[in-house]
Amino acid sequence: MNIYIDHDYSRLPPSDENTVSVQIYSRDGVTLKNGIKPRDDIATIGKPVYDSMKRLGVKISDEIMDFLTISLAVTAADTFIVRDDCFDGWTRNINLSVRVINPILWIKNKELLEKSLQFLSGDIWNFDFKSDGQKPPMPFEAVNGRRLINLKGLDCISLFSGGLDSAIGVIDLLASGKKPLLISHSYKGDKKKQDQIAIGIKGKGKFSRFSSSANPIGRGMPRDITMRTRSLNFLAFAAVGADAVMKVNHNVNMPIYIPENGFISLNAPLTNRRIGSLSTRTTHPYFIKMIQEIFNNIGFNMKLLNPYQFKTKGQMVNECKDSTTLHKIVDSTVSCSHWKRKHQQCGYCVPCMIRRASLLKGNVNEAILYHHGLYPTLRDFVKNKQDGRDDVISILMAIENSKKKNLKAWVLKSGRLKSNDIDKYEKVFSDGLKEVEDFLKKERII
Repeated sequence: MNIYIDHDYSRLPPSDENTVSVQIYSRDGVTLKNGIKPRDDIATIGKPVYDSMKRLGVKISDEIMDFLTISLAVTAADTFIVRDDCFDGWTRNINLSVRVINPILWIKNKELLEKSLQFLSGDIWNFDFKSDGQKPPMPFEAVNGRRLINLKGLDCISLFSGGLDSAIGVIDLLASGKKPLLISHSYKGDKKKQDQIAIGIKGKGKFSRFSSSANPIGRGMPRDITMRTRSLNFLAFAAVGADAVMKVNHNVNMPIYIPENGFISLNAPLTNRRIGSLSTRTTHPYFIKMIQEIFNNIGFNMKLLNPYQFKTKGQMVNECKDSTTLHKIVDSTVSCSHWKRKHQQCGYCVPCMIRRASLLKGNVNEAILYHHGLYPTLRDFVKNKQDGRDDVISILMAIENSKKKNLKAWVLKSGRLKSNDIDKYEKVFSDGLKEVEDFLKKERII
C-alpha cells in the first residue's frame, strides 16, 4: 500500500484502492472555499500540533520538525492502512512517501527507522524521503494578553498520559526537586483525566504542560484501531518540548523521562497467542534504544530514560515519594486498554489487573467503579460474562507456566535485551506476575 504525506494538497496524487493521500499540518485541502471543496479524496493530520507549537514561544529546529513530520506520517499510515486487507490479516507492507526539510539526513537513518518501526508495529516499512517539507511555525509572542507555555526554569521532560505510571512519574520528579514539562496526547477523554491529575499535583513543585493531538481525519475512509505506533508520536511531542525548553534555558542536553513499569514495558508474551505483533511494544527497551540511536545520529542532545525499567507497578506505587498526593489523584488515573470505548475502566483486561494488583500491593484504595462492579468479585463477573475471560485466562496460564518454564528465554521472546540486564528483566517479570497472582487470589480466581 502506498501513502503520500505533503503539506501542499495540490501535490498529492489521487487516492484509490492502492494509494492513500494525506495533507499534513493543514486542512485547507478539505475546507470549503466559495462552496467548493478542493479535494474530497484526501485525509488530514497534524493541524492541532502545528498550532500548539506556536504557544511554546520559540522556533523549533528543522531537524526536530522533520522528526515530528515523520512521526505524524507514520501515524497516518497506521490509521488509514487497515490490517484486514493484508494477506495474513495483520502484516502491512507500507510504502511511505513523506516530504521533509533535510531528506539527506533522514536517508542516512532510513534503515534504522524502518527497523524500529517494524519491531514496534509488526509491519514492513519503506520510506521515500522527498524535499520541501513543512518548515517549523513562527512562534507566538506574548502580546495582547496571549498566554504562552511557561518554559523558564524547566529542566526535564516527562511523558504524561493520564495513566497511573505517568502520574507517579511526575509526583516523584516534583518530590525530587525536578521541574518538568509534561507532554500529553490531548484526546478528549484522556485530556479530562490529565487535567484532573494536574490540578491534584498543583503546588507540589514547578511544572508546565504541552499537550496536543495528531488528529487524523479521513471522512469515509476505513481506519485501523490497533495504533501500535502511537508511542512514536509521544516521543516526537517530547522532542519538540525538549528542543523548546533547551532553547529557552540554554541547556546543552535534556532528559526525557518515560515513566513505565518494567513489567508492562517489557511486555513479554503471556501466551503463545500474544507473541510478536499481537503484543504492544510501545516502551520496550529495544525500541527505545533504537530511537535513542536515531536521536544521537541526528544530533538531538536528549536522553530517553525510564527510571522504572526494573520496577513493577506495585513497587512504583509502594515506593512513590509522595504517597499523600498519590492517594489524592489515584481515582483520576486510567490504566484500562478498553477505556476509550465507554470512558470507564473495565477491571478485567491485563492492564487493569496489573493496576489493581499494584494498588493492592501498595495499600492504596480507589473509589472508581469498574465495568464489572455490579459483581462482588472478578471471579463472579468472569463466571457470568464472556467479556473478560480471555485476559484472565492468559494471566492464569502465565502464572502457572512461570513456575516451570525458563523465564530468561521467556522474557527474550519480547525482543532483544542487554545481556547484562537479563537477570533484572527476569526478576521484574517474575515479580509482576506474583503481584497479579496475589490480586487474583483476593478476587477468588485462584
